[in-house]
Amino acid sequence: MTAPRKSNRSQSQSTKQRDKQHLVLRFVAILVIAFLAAGTAVYFLAVPADPFPPPAEQVDDSPNPAAVTGDAQTGDSPNLPTAAPVHDWQSSEFVGSQVCADCHLEIAEAFAEHPMANTLATVADATSIEVLEDNRVEFATHGRRYRVERDGDRVVHTEYMTDADGNIVYEQPVDVHYAIGSGENARSYLIDRGGLLFESPVTWYTDKQKWDLSPGYHNNPRQRFNRRVIDGCVQCHSGHVNPLGDGTSNRFGDPPFQELGIGCERCHGPGKRHVEKYEAEDWDADSETADKMLIVNPAHLDRGLKDSVCYQCHMKGKRRILRKGKSFHDFRPGMATDDVWTTFVPPAPFEKDGTAQFSSHVEQMHSSACFVGSDGAMSCTTCHDPHRSPKPDQRAAFYRERCNKCHSEHGCSVPLEEREMPPALNSCVHCHMPSVGSNVPHTSQSDHRILRNPSSLQTESQPSTRGEVWSIFGESEQRLPEWEIQRARAIALSDQAIEEMNQPLMGQAITALESVLAHDRNDVDVLHLLGYLYELIGKHAQAKSYFEAALRLDPQDEMSLKNLGLVGFRTRAIELGLASYGRYLKVNKWDGTMFSPYVRMLAASGDLRAAAAAAEQGLQLDPTQLELRDITVKLYERLGNQKKSQQHLELLQEINSQLTPWDQKRRDRLQQKVQKSQSANP
Repeated sequence: MTAPRKSNRSQSQSTKQRDKQHLVLRFVAILVIAFLAAGTAVYFLAVPADPFPPPAEQVDDSPNPAAVTGDAQTGDSPNLPTAAPVHDWQSSEFVGSQVCADCHLEIAEAFAEHPMANTLATVADATSIEVLEDNRVEFATHGRRYRVERDGDRVVHTEYMTDADGNIVYEQPVDVHYAIGSGENARSYLIDRGGLLFESPVTWYTDKQKWDLSPGYHNNPRQRFNRRVIDGCVQCHSGHVNPLGDGTSNRFGDPPFQELGIGCERCHGPGKRHVEKYEAEDWDADSETADKMLIVNPAHLDRGLKDSVCYQCHMKGKRRILRKGKSFHDFRPGMATDDVWTTFVPPAPFEKDGTAQFSSHVEQMHSSACFVGSDGAMSCTTCHDPHRSPKPDQRAAFYRERCNKCHSEHGCSVPLEEREMPPALNSCVHCHMPSVGSNVPHTSQSDHRILRNPSSLQTESQPSTRGEVWSIFGESEQRLPEWEIQRARAIALSDQAIEEMNQPLMGQAITALESVLAHDRNDVDVLHLLGYLYELIGKHAQAKSYFEAALRLDPQDEMSLKNLGLVGFRTRAIELGLASYGRYLKVNKWDGTMFSPYVRMLAASGDLRAAAAAAEQGLQLDPTQLELRDITVKLYERLGNQKKSQQHLELLQEINSQLTPWDQKRRDRLQQKVQKSQSANP
C-alpha cells in the first residue's frame, strides 16, 4: 500500500472513485488494538512499499482544519496555553482496609473471601487457582506457542515459535508481576514496566480449566505484550491506584497500587477522619449518619448515590466519557457517577445470536420486570451481599431466599419435585437468570433481565445496529450543563466511528468535535481525536495542526506524539516525523508498533546505522513484525553486512510461513467488518 497522495482538484470522476476505493482499503489496513475508553489509541498502520522514502514536504492543500466541515464556529488554528493543574494522588485520606479490620474484624474476615477482595495480587501472593503441573505449561494457538513458568515468586510468560524440526525461531520471555481477576471466571496478568502497565497475552480460564489467549487477543494476537493497561481498567480492578500526573496519563507510581484488592474504602469512602474521630473518643454510639460518623454507609444514601457505589465499576456500558478535568480516580462513594463521567450504551443489548453485546448487568437489570415493578427501588444489594459471597453449594438457597422476599406470595408454578431435579436443583437463578454467551472467550454471564420464561431468550436474528448512535445511560442529560453533554456525545461518536470504521459517523464526529472546540479550545481529548479522525480520512494538514495544538497543552500526550510522527512519515516530512517519534520513545519505549515508520525515516535521513539499531530494538519488542524484519534485511544489505541480512531473511521467511494463514483470517474478518459497516450505511 502506498502513502496517501495529495489531492488534485482537477482529477477525473474515475480517479475520485478509485480514491474512494483506496480510502476503504486504508480502513482495512488499520487495526485498532487499544482502549478508546480513556481517549487513547494505538494502531498498526500501513506504510509505503518503498522502504526508504526520500524526504519531501507535502503541500498543504487545505490549511484550515475548522473550515473542512463547514460547521465549526471558528476557523482559527488552535493556539492553546498551559495544561490543567496536577492532582495530588498521594493523599493520606485513605487508611487501608487493614486499619478498618481493627474494629470491623468479622466483616473484614468475611469480605476477604469475596471475589472483589481478590481482584488483584502480586503473582507471588496470588491464591493458586491455575493448573501448572511441575510449575510449567505450554500451549499453541494462532501460529504461536506460549509457555507459563513459575520459579519461586517469579512467573514468566514466554511467546515463541519453532520450525518443523523443533528448533527455536524466536523466543521472548517476559516477567509478569500482577495477577488480575479473582479467578471466578478468569485470571489475567499485568506487566509493570517502570510505571507503564501492560497485559500479558496469556490468561487462565477457570470454567474451562485451560490456558488461552487473553480477552481481545483472539481477533488480534499481534498485540502480544504491547497491550497497554489504562486508568479506566485499573480503577475498577484494584483497591487504590497510585496514578501520576492528572490521573489520565495511564502512568503510575512505584508501586502502581497503594492497595491491591478492592477494599473497604472503595464503597465506604476514605476512612481517615472516621478513624481519627474514633481514636479521639469523639463518638456517638447511637448515631450512624454519615455527617456524624464521617464515613459513607451506602445503605443510608439516596437511591441514585447508593446505586453509584456499585455502578462505578459494574455499569461499564459501551464507553465512559470523562468530564473535562476529571479522572476515573476522582470518584468517591457519596458521589454520582455522572459527577465524573458520562456512560454511553449501545442501542440493543444483544447480538443476533442472543449473546450479550458486552452490556453490563446493570443495563440488563434496568430492563427487567423486577426493576420496573419496583419503581426503580431494586438495586444490586437487593440480591447481592456486598460483604459476603455464598459458597457454590449455598448459592441456590441464598438467592432463592432473596427472590422469596418479593415472590413468596406467588411462588414458582413448577412442582417442587421437578424443580429439584438436576441441573436446576431448585435454583431460581438457573431458570430465570440463565447463563448467556459473552464475547470474552470461555466465559458466560448470568442474564440479569430476570426472565419469567427462559425460552424468551432472543435467538432470532435482529437487524444490525451498526451506525445507530450510542445513547446516554442514566440522568447525565438532566444533571450536566448542555455543553458537557455535547462534548461527551462528540467524543463517544468519535469512538464509535473508529470502532465501526464508519465513514459517515466520522464526518459527523468531526463536525461535533469542532463545535465543542469552539466552546473550549483547551481540550486535549478533543484535539487529539480531531487529529486522529482527520488522519484516518487522509487530511494530513488538519491532523498535524490538531496534534500540535494538543501537544502545546500536554507535551507528553502519547496519542498526539505517535500520530504526529505518522503524519510526518506519510507526508514525507522526515524532520517532523523523527522529532515526534523521538519524543514518543522517551515517553513510551515499549510500543513496538511505531518502529516500521520510524526506521524508514531514519533510513531516509541517511543514518542507516541508527536505522538498523532502531530496527533491532523494535524486533526485540516484537519479533513477529514482518514488515520491520523485511526493512531490516534491506538495511543490512545496504550496510554491507550480508550475514545479518541473511539471518533476518531466514527468520522472515519462517515466521511469515507460520503467521500468514492466521493473518489472512484476521484480514478477512476485518474486511467483513468494513463490508458490514458499508451495508448498514449505504
